[in-house]
Amino acid sequence: MKAAKSLIVITWDGVSKPLEYVLQDVERNFDLLIFDHSAKAPKELVAHLNPEFYVSTRTENKGQVFYEVYKYLYPNNEERYEYIGVIDDDIYTSYSDLNKLIFIGQINHLDVFQPSITQDSYHDHQRFIHKSGIQIHETNWVEIMCPFYKEEIFKAIQPYCKFTVSGQGIDIYLIPCLQKILQLDKTAVVHAIQIKHCRPIQSGNRLYSNGKNNLEEIEIIRQECLKLVTETKHGVFDKEFIESTLEIDHFKRNNIKVKWGRLKTLIKNLHIDLIKSSYR
Repeated sequence: MKAAKSLIVITWDGVSKPLEYVLQDVERNFDLLIFDHSAKAPKELVAHLNPEFYVSTRTENKGQVFYEVYKYLYPNNEERYEYIGVIDDDIYTSYSDLNKLIFIGQINHLDVFQPSITQDSYHDHQRFIHKSGIQIHETNWVEIMCPFYKEEIFKAIQPYCKFTVSGQGIDIYLIPCLQKILQLDKTAVVHAIQIKHCRPIQSGNRLYSNGKNNLEEIEIIRQECLKLVTETKHGVFDKEFIESTLEIDHFKRNNIKVKWGRLKTLIKNLHIDLIKSSYR
């Protein structure tokens, strides 16, 4: 029987204070893996945090972190956890919020989710900013900064990690495709929990050891997903999914259908806000 417990991986640079932004206010209801991506810090520096696991391996970014965590956890491809969460080291949160986040994922039968991010966070995507008054908001993808995946989905990512150092593109393209294949496609932003992204986003300006930049890696993953669609049995991917997920360049944001969809949503939200205001 599959274990009900979940695992949270928190990255660390091996230099700063470990779990610097995580308030350890209650007992954890999840296992903890601290991932030293410098490969230089001794385990003794995190012993006081009592992590179940400690991995110290030189990596550049999230794609490599995913693969190293998989290699460490699943030497025999066994089942170990319900959810795997992988959190950057500049995320302000707490054990109590992480406990509650997993609980909300469970009671809503989510397959992929993330917490919302505070208004004052450094961010790329407005869609993940906290919205008051709702617990979860279903969406078609969550970003790679603080994702939680059903274990089966996390394991299915691994063959594609060789294509990306950064992991960019895994979130917006690959995960939705894998969810379709695995029939685990309930995805949401959990607005009942907020985190803060504390440092400026730097991945957009980086050139990785494979000679690729961020946008090039994203396009590589998109092309791999298009191949996956052609190799998968007919009926798994419908036309609407392909058009709304794989044929849209979310980073150039030049698709007129997407812009029109946002305008309709804006009008709808303005209407809802006006109605709410009339009752105050």
